[in-house]
Amino acid sequence: MVRASITLVETSSQGHIALVFDANFHITDSTGKIVASTSDGVDASVAKIGGASKDRIITVAFSQDGSLFATCNNEKTVTIYNTADWTAVRSLIIAKRATAITFDSSGAYLLIADKFGEVHRTPTALSADEIASKPELLLGHVSIVCDVKMSHGSPSFVLTCDRDEKLRVSKYPNAYNIQSFGLGHTEFVTTIATAQFAPNNAVTGSGDGTIRLWDISSGQLVQTVNLRDLLEPYYANGRARVGVSNFEDRNAATQRYGVLRVRSIEGQRMFVAAVERFPVVVMFSFGEGPALANVRVVDVARPVADVAVLGDRIVAAYAPPSDQDNDDLAVVLEPTNGDLTTDVTLSAALNALSTQQIETAAPAPSIYVWGNKMYMDPPKDDEE
Repeated sequence: MVRASITLVETSSQGHIALVFDANFHITDSTGKIVASTSDGVDASVAKIGGASKDRIITVAFSQDGSLFATCNNEKTVTIYNTADWTAVRSLIIAKRATAITFDSSGAYLLIADKFGEVHRTPTALSADEIASKPELLLGHVSIVCDVKMSHGSPSFVLTCDRDEKLRVSKYPNAYNIQSFGLGHTEFVTTIATAQFAPNNAVTGSGDGTIRLWDISSGQLVQTVNLRDLLEPYYANGRARVGVSNFEDRNAATQRYGVLRVRSIEGQRMFVAAVERFPVVVMFSFGEGPALANVRVVDVARPVADVAVLGDRIVAAYAPPSDQDNDDLAVVLEPTNGDLTTDVTLSAALNALSTQQIETAAPAPSIYVWGNKMYMDPPKDDEE
């Protein structure tokens, strides 16, 4: 038996860390102490979160002020929690399976992107005499929407990206008014990052192995960073995992550089990225021009499944281990004298947490499965 790995990590402006494992999640404070959990077997002093998911949680988000936390699971249930006492303030069933969620800047609405190419929004709270209605349709794509984020500053934009290589910038809340398209990626676009220090820009990551900087207003591509140039040696030395050619890992048998997540580090004016199957995080400074500069590759013990930012610290959740010699859940990196070092105390606290015991730690499905335009649900007999 082994511990289930962390599949998603999210952090809040109030110092909370959300660690998702399958259908459950822990909420810790900035020291790694669990303050709330959906899981059984935690200490009696920990707030037990009711209405736990019965299916795998696929996306989570905190509101900008950290007062709300939302989850959506594989059975299309969205739950919004008040982080003051971890009670559920709203729960609703959506019509289509979500791919990403985010709160608008006010926290009054939750935006929900789905695999059918639509983004809806729903109020985060209802008054006593208000009747819940269906989520409002904001915008639509013609393929899977992979991520949704809000811009910073004024005017307000909602940014979406899709499996058809596009970044779309729409006015908010009247998202039928399209501000711009960002065109240039050659594979599905997995992730978007915006930052308060760069209100006119967005950074995207893609299955094409690039990270790109965009001008939001015009849709102009400002810069492209090719990860192959940085990471190809990891295949040569055996530290990057090469996939196998079967249904669960389709198209991943070759050398790939798929970007899982990009996040902003506000206090450092930087961005950090996680790349599928690589035991690294990639750092970029945001400089004049604008430009992504001073690119650094920081080694960690195992390939990273997700990454989040807590103040100036980076929380990287590890993908399931290929062996049982190291079953650490995560590592935390902090800036020290211009370099990045391991925050030993917080890393140890997170790695001491219990998740759940499972028979084997199966590898996570490759993003190149659903990124394939011929994607379909797996056959029932698990054969292609």
